[in-house]
Amino acid sequence: MEECNKKTENCMICGEELEYLTMAIPVTCTYCGKAEAANIHCPSGHYVCNECHASDSIKIITQFCLSSSSKNPMEMAKTIMRHPTMPMHGPEHHAMIAAVLVTAYKNLTGKVTDNEIKEAIRRGATVPGGYCGLYGTDAAAIATGIAISTILKASPLTDYERRTANMMTSRALAAIASNRGARCCKRSTYVALESAIQYFREVLGTELEYIPVSKLKCEHSSRNKTCSRTDCRFYAGKAL
Repeated sequence: MEECNKKTENCMICGEELEYLTMAIPVTCTYCGKAEAANIHCPSGHYVCNECHASDSIKIITQFCLSSSSKNPMEMAKTIMRHPTMPMHGPEHHAMIAAVLVTAYKNLTGKVTDNEIKEAIRRGATVPGGYCGLYGTDAAAIATGIAISTILKASPLTDYERRTANMMTSRALAAIASNRGARCCKRSTYVALESAIQYFREVLGTELEYIPVSKLKCEHSSRNKTCSRTDCRFYAGKAL
């Protein structure tokens, strides 16, 4: 199947609205043929595994971050999310959030290298879609912890570094959980990065550039059938 036929809303194969199941079922990826159990599938029988779902976007995220000189993670994320390969929802956002934070930190401080950006992307890409509802924690928050863990070189055996990364995740998760409505990867991205920018300032003493909350408006509402609209503080009021 040609990559250019991938849909960026709902089912990547046919565009039909996906079903989210509370119990996993056996599925086979339409693209690569991998058989596994999953909680998300298309009613028409299609299924796209996390790796195939994210593969095109991961390439864009990697290319963009390795060539960017930006110190503004929110602006980088907004640019990446405008790319035609970037789905409305999906695990791509996890790698992206971790990547733009490490990239901004690298460009501002010079304390990490491209290798850390690549590692953040690799780790973020391993967190599957649907985490926010199925695993009790939003992976956008996990992605902020991945960024801190990568920057501080945390491991299961470190003390301060491990605790600091976990605290970043908890801060972002609490902020995300305060929002009502169905899942929205764009909203979770904005909230996670907002929390991370503040945390980087407080804990790392790093003043990343940012977009003021008053000017941070979502450009993707028209793509999201379950958009909270006026109940979301990022809602622009109309399609941009």
